Amino acid sequence: MQFHQRFVPGLAIASYIVGDEKSSEAAVIDPTRDVDDYIDFAKDNNLHIKHIIETHVHADFVCGSRELKARLNDEPTIHCSGYGGKDWTQSFADQHVKEGDTITMGDLKFGFKHVPGHTPEHISINLFDMTRSKETPWVMFSGDFLFVGDVGRPDLLGEEAQKELAHQLYESVFERLKEFADFTEVYPAHGAGSLCGKAIGSRRSSTVGYERRFNPALQKQPEAQWVESLLNEMPLSPPYFKRMKQVNTQGPAIIENRLSDQKRWDARQVHERVCDDCLIVDVRSKESFAAAHIPNAINIPFGSNLPTWAGWVLPYDRPILVISDDPSQIKQVVTHLLRVGFDDIEGYLEGGIGSWETSGFPLSTLNTMSVHDLASRRKTEKQLTILDVRTDKEWNDGHIEGAIHIHGGRLQERVDELPSDKPVAVVCGSGYRASIASSFLKREGFEDVTNIMGGMSAWKAAELPTVS
Repeated sequence: MQFHQRFVPGLAIASYIVGDEKSSEAAVIDPTRDVDDYIDFAKDNNLHIKHIIETHVHADFVCGSRELKARLNDEPTIHCSGYGGKDWTQSFADQHVKEGDTITMGDLKFGFKHVPGHTPEHISINLFDMTRSKETPWVMFSGDFLFVGDVGRPDLLGEEAQKELAHQLYESVFERLKEFADFTEVYPAHGAGSLCGKAIGSRRSSTVGYERRFNPALQKQPEAQWVESLLNEMPLSPPYFKRMKQVNTQGPAIIENRLSDQKRWDARQVHERVCDDCLIVDVRSKESFAAAHIPNAINIPFGSNLPTWAGWVLPYDRPILVISDDPSQIKQVVTHLLRVGFDDIEGYLEGGIGSWETSGFPLSTLNTMSVHDLASRRKTEKQLTILDVRTDKEWNDGHIEGAIHIHGGRLQERVDELPSDKPVAVVCGSGYRASIASSFLKREGFEDVTNIMGGMSAWKAAELPTVS
């Protein structure tokens, strides 16, 4: 058996390709939309991708099943869950599978188990090596049902559905999982950093037995107590999750060559299109953005967290123009955005911000401040608003006295709670999220906005006072 786990940092997505040497056939499980890695692995290992299998309707990224099938001349068969009713039936699937159905590739066989709770239709994909055992699966591809150190959250579909999903998840964990041997290997769809669970471990795989013994969510409690414990301190879910569910149920658009074919715009063209409802997304560092940027641009610094924060703060109904000083980043930026469903990417500014500057077009700056300066100013400036955009858990672990707490992802819906006619100092953990929030506030008309560089990490390192 040939086996490859592909991991995408940031969104922490794990997908898989499994090949059978006897038949030279392969199956891809939970692919992302950028499919070259699967095609290249199959080619390098003399495999023919015959099957594409989805564990569930994903909420945090656009599934790549349709894309991969299209790139392979529509030859593979797409298999999705046959459970969950019409609202959870992925219409683009060639086959809707249920328990008892199998897929065979030479000496390998895939079976399925309905494990609802994270979503109503969720299945595990169970791999048998028939040269070793035809009855006992060697591997479980657990999707978002079972993680290393955690289970999938049941609260992504709203409060009305949460009660039923939590009950289903409890049954899946303590009844349906019983059928798996302790030695069955577990390969989930996410690792640490994903918002599809609360406390996912950093290791990329485990075993059912190890999780039974050491996974807090697999320790038996009365159902009500178990659900309360599971949902306690659950992180906020981005609003784009709801959109991803809809896209992945109906079937995402085929993106074809959009990854490699991005249009370059000169400064004058970009200047003209700024007035044409285009959203300027500046992916340079927080320091570079603060020094000079195009007015009304949103700063999401380049890195693995870019797609998550794009989903939090960017609207889906506007075309995007990218600003970067490193052309080699553009393909990865576009990949990040396409993974979370931003399909209308118009291109990027050729020559970066330097070309904008030399063309004589308007520039904006963002104030920055050290934690020491903030400590001094807050004592003398009564008008100063300190905005903390970290998570609830971070806030509860210690914050600046008198600060206002609004999670950065919810700033758009709560911006009216802030006085726009007074100076605002924005703080996060390091300055990354604060730069995103500051750029949004400036776009909303806040004139005196400052990013606190180093954030609460620097504040605590300087031994400045906090309250809990």
